[in-house]
Amino acid sequence: MATAPDSAAPGEAGHSGGAGDVPAAGARPVGTVQIVDHALQVLKAIAEADRPRGVRELSRDLAISKSSVQRILVSLEHEGLAVADEARKYVIGPAALTLAWKHTANSDLVGAASGTASRIAAMTGETACVSTVVDGRRVTVYEAESPQPLRLITGVGRPYSLFSGATGRVLLSMLPDERVDQLVRERAGAGDEPEPESVVRARIDAAREQGYAVSHQEWIPGGCGVAVPIGTQGSTVAALSIYGPDARLTDQRMAELVPVLRAAAAEITVRWRQPA
Repeated sequence: MATAPDSAAPGEAGHSGGAGDVPAAGARPVGTVQIVDHALQVLKAIAEADRPRGVRELSRDLAISKSSVQRILVSLEHEGLAVADEARKYVIGPAALTLAWKHTANSDLVGAASGTASRIAAMTGETACVSTVVDGRRVTVYEAESPQPLRLITGVGRPYSLFSGATGRVLLSMLPDERVDQLVRERAGAGDEPEPESVVRARIDAAREQGYAVSHQEWIPGGCGVAVPIGTQGSTVAALSIYGPDARLTDQRMAELVPVLRAAAAEITVRWRQPA
């Protein structure tokens, strides 16, 4: 049975600050409801984990009290968004599939891009992906798989680092400089692949200047990719890419496909920006 939200518990009250409030570094934005923020953090944590996670571990990693994490998980389990095993460790529940399906069905970007991406996959023989930025990572929102027996698949909804792969560089190249600065700092703070910031910046600048990016075995052995920007709609940036094995996606082949992808991205952009 779902439990009621925490009420007036220390550290669990909702934010109600006025216009003059300035959130501290790392604080939630003013005007949000903290228990809802916490529930979403727990949901994301179990959704992104590669193994079941327990209350104590989630409490430690998210800096949320164990009692709150427990109540949140009970509520998520009641709604089908979390499932517990015999050890009372949790994974994402089947109801999340409905949320993902509804997003795909109602997404303007997916609606604008699906037909073109499927055509590109059939024409090139490689997997075509439409991706965007979610929580500082790149996420595929639509994927048309290659018809080839040997193919690369990114997986719709699966998060990847923005700092590896052609798609990540293209998406980064479309973000405002201050947002890129923040993501670079967060990456350094997490200890991910220590790499000089100058190298990271040079790659992003090159993608911005060229209007495309290529990758060679950056996130999967033997895999190559080429990506171009679709554009920006409000706060959403999007990119179109194809991925395949290096035996087929040679440097020459990827260079030949850049104009094809640019033309396809332009088609998607026109449809994406049309009023519903």
